[in-house]
Amino acid sequence: MFSPNRNRPSFNRNGESKESKPLPKHFKMRLLVTVVLTFILLFLYYGCVAIGMAQAVMIAYFVVFAALIITYLAYNRGFVNKDVTVDMLPADWDEEKKQAFLEANRRRAERSRWMVMVIIPFVIVFMCEALYLFVWDAYLANYFKG
Repeated sequence: MFSPNRNRPSFNRNGESKESKPLPKHFKMRLLVTVVLTFILLFLYYGCVAIGMAQAVMIAYFVVFAALIITYLAYNRGFVNKDVTVDMLPADWDEEKKQAFLEANRRRAERSRWMVMVIIPFVIVFMCEALYLFVWDAYLANYFKG
């Protein structure tokens, strides 16, 4: 209903229905690792909150999260060269240097992919805590008091 592509049929141009491709195994594995790490970080965070170490664990999570974000951005050079093509590179470079430059960007993005699998769980932990503080504790908790 609210989709911008709601008028697009679920069939291809030949009238045949679209078949969804199965997810690659490496994608499933990355998703599983991200979900497991999210639950571990949530369990650790709320476990530390329960025993009174909320401030210490939050500071530790912020430091690790900030270090990961800064490292990820610095390693990928701020994604300045993300969509660069051979045509955009300087004309005085030979083809070998251009290809080496593009390959280095691709290799750097592949090598830093594991950091995203660690950054996302931290973001989810911070979102859960924000929802708890600003939605549950501020508004909804009053409706569930007995």
